[in-house]
Amino acid sequence: MTDQSRERAWGFALFCDDIRTEVGGKLSLMGLYQTDMLFPDSMTLPTLLPKLVVVIMYFEIRDSIEEDLTFKITYGDEGPALAEVPVSRKDMLLGQVQNTATPESAEDTEQVLNIRMPVTFSPFRLEKMGRLRVRAHYSGGKILRLGSMALKQIPAPDFQAMMGIAPGQ
Repeated sequence: MTDQSRERAWGFALFCDDIRTEVGGKLSLMGLYQTDMLFPDSMTLPTLLPKLVVVIMYFEIRDSIEEDLTFKITYGDEGPALAEVPVSRKDMLLGQVQNTATPESAEDTEQVLNIRMPVTFSPFRLEKMGRLRVRAHYSGGKILRLGSMALKQIPAPDFQAMMGIAPGQ
């Protein structure tokens, strides 16, 4: 996207082990990954992770974009998307997938459309190490990067030290 487009739409993705909906519309994210998802190099592949949740947070200035969009989650450099979620402009404007933040003062005249979308993989089959990528693809061909996370193996002693496990346990 161009710099001007980034000013009209932005977002990010969070990666975690689980998500829970709380009273009052709050979300609790369990096992939030801060950087990469690490595994010991002694782990054999393929393997199953019980659950992986990707929380997509997308924002745009109301009436600044006319295109439909599709959120895509891909893994690695090849193959089809793990998940594709199309969102029509009509649905966004009718309020079916949006929360609109209305400014509290007359100085802030822009309204921001907000999409909060958890995507759950349960189980998540891990065939090989790679990178999860989250993108918003617009019908006009532009792509907005929303985040990524590497899944990689590290030496078993390093993994044990990171987990607080003493050698030989």
